[in-house]
Amino acid sequence: MRIPQTESIFARMTSLANQEGALNLAQGLMWLPPDPALLEEAARAFSDSTLHQYSLPAGILELREVIASLSERFFGTTYDPASEVTITAGATEALFAAVQALTQPGDEAVFIEPAYDSYLPAFQIGSVRPYAVKLQITSTGIYLPWEEVEKRLSPKTRLLLLNFPHNPTGRTLHEEDLKALERLVELYPQLTLIVDEAYEYMQWHPNFEVIEALPPVSVRQSPLLRERSIIIGSLGKIVGATGWRLGYALAPAPLSKALRAVHQFITFCAATPLQFTLARYLGTSPDKVLYFHAALLERRKIFVEHLRTLTHLEVLPPEGGYFVLVRPPSTNLPDTTLAEELTRKAKVASIPLSPFYGEGVNTGWLRLCFARPIEMLIQAAEQLGRVYPAGPPSVHPTE
Repeated sequence: MRIPQTESIFARMTSLANQEGALNLAQGLMWLPPDPALLEEAARAFSDSTLHQYSLPAGILELREVIASLSERFFGTTYDPASEVTITAGATEALFAAVQALTQPGDEAVFIEPAYDSYLPAFQIGSVRPYAVKLQITSTGIYLPWEEVEKRLSPKTRLLLLNFPHNPTGRTLHEEDLKALERLVELYPQLTLIVDEAYEYMQWHPNFEVIEALPPVSVRQSPLLRERSIIIGSLGKIVGATGWRLGYALAPAPLSKALRAVHQFITFCAATPLQFTLARYLGTSPDKVLYFHAALLERRKIFVEHLRTLTHLEVLPPEGGYFVLVRPPSTNLPDTTLAEELTRKAKVASIPLSPFYGEGVNTGWLRLCFARPIEMLIQAAEQLGRVYPAGPPSVHPTE
């Protein structure tokens, strides 16, 4: 299947933001400075002439040990660093390697939409037949239709690709979701889960006014699901250095062996000095995985409060991650047109949700990233308020 040769929505909206001099809340990256201690550790690693050669394809053992210890510390689930932890060049590479390792042309896969834009190409490149199931996004919350997922599964389904906390909606994994998944893998013994947990530690109290992180929930905490899952993580997201392109995969030894066989022919290994940097930084201070939590929770609270006070937009605070969903109470515009219009009129760049769907479903929702300076978020709410000034609440016409 041919991959469309089009510019991604992220590049497109960032380019428009630059043209218009708009506040860029479109890009899903951290505009908060990394921990100075991390940069000091990086300087030491890069000045060591012995750390600039290839590592083992699976990654340096020190970093694999750290990742395994973090899983045990925060999730209560153990992995063998030697055979069940693999370091990759970013979470995207880990996901691509997992899909290619576990499928043959003609296999089927089920995934949830809206979906991060690398999922569908990973299936298409491997000639896997993808089937999408849509989240139910409403003004009152976000719901996973597990009955629809089950209808899409068949004996030919090899993979179920999930994402928690979910990008772009911020939906986290709930206890009832774990029970639903356990039932599905019992019904379909050939099924493997690939779970994108790039925002794994960023799980918040459901009330946005409460500046509190919750203990993270993962499919790995179910013994049944642990043995049937590849968990994808992003070290770059954890430490606020996405440009370092460091990710990892946690999986039982047979699944890890299959993934590593593909990974070695994509990037061979991740950047060695950066691996040592993260091993020493997180190995010395494992709680550093929570370094940005206080800042992000403060920004979530302030941004949502200002959006609700200053604008007439519907606002969905996230359960996890660092995105807020907004939409006008009523509009006939496609969300891509709406995003472009707000970039020009309000000088605030967002990401429309329709490109997160293979069929370009128009939900009306826009994604705003709040991993930004507080002053920038307040200014963005004020500028959006000039286009959609505060008024009485109303119900969206589609609900």
